[in-house]
Amino acid sequence: MRNFLIKDWLAIIQVIVGIWVAIIATIALSTWKCQIKAHKHIEFLDELTDTIHNFILSMSGPITYLEFAKIGIDCYAGIHNEPEDMKNPEAVAFIKKDGKSTGDFIRERLTVVTLILSKMKSLVAKGQIFGIDNYSQCQEACVMLEWSYKQIEAFFSIIGNQHLNWDNPEVQSTLEEILSVNPEDIKNNLTQQNTNFLLFAKQAYTKILK
Repeated sequence: MRNFLIKDWLAIIQVIVGIWVAIIATIALSTWKCQIKAHKHIEFLDELTDTIHNFILSMSGPITYLEFAKIGIDCYAGIHNEPEDMKNPEAVAFIKKDGKSTGDFIRERLTVVTLILSKMKSLVAKGQIFGIDNYSQCQEACVMLEWSYKQIEAFFSIIGNQHLNWDNPEVQSTLEEILSVNPEDIKNNLTQQNTNFLLFAKQAYTKILK
C-alpha cells in the first residue's frame, strides 16, 4: 500500500513538474518573441532615423543653390533686354542666359538626395507592417520632407528649360509659381518635420524599451 502511494505521489509530482516546465517554456518563448519583435522595431527605427537625418543634411546643398539662383534672377532686375510688357522679365533673362547650366548643375547635386529620398519612402512603406503607435505622425513628417525636395526639383526643372514660350499665359503662371518657392520656407519645413519625426521616434523607443 505504501509503495502504491509513493508511486502515485511520484506520478503527481512528475505531472506538476511537467506542467511547470511547460509554463516556464511558454513564458520563455513569449519573452523571446517579444525581444525579437522589439529588436526588429528598434533596428527599423534606427535605420529610418539615420535616413531622415541624411536626407535633411543632403538638402543643404540644393537649398544653397536655390538661394544663389534667386539672387541671380534678382540681379537681372532693370538690366534685362526683354520686352517691357513681358511678365517676370528678369527671370526669363536669367533662364535664357544661365538657366541650362544652373539646371544641369543642380540636377547632378539632387541625384544623391533622390537616392536617399527613395530609401526613406521605402522604409516608411515597410514600417506600416510593424503596427507602431502613432505611425501616421511619422508618415506625415516624411511626406512633408518630400514636399521640400519637390519644391526645389520643380524650381530647377523650369529654370533649366530655355525653350519655353514665355508669352504663353500658362507658362508664365507656372513660372510665377516656381518663383514663389522660398528657401526659408523650405528650411523651416525641414526643421519642423525633423522635430515632428523625433517626437514620434522618442515615443516609439520609449514604448518598445519598457
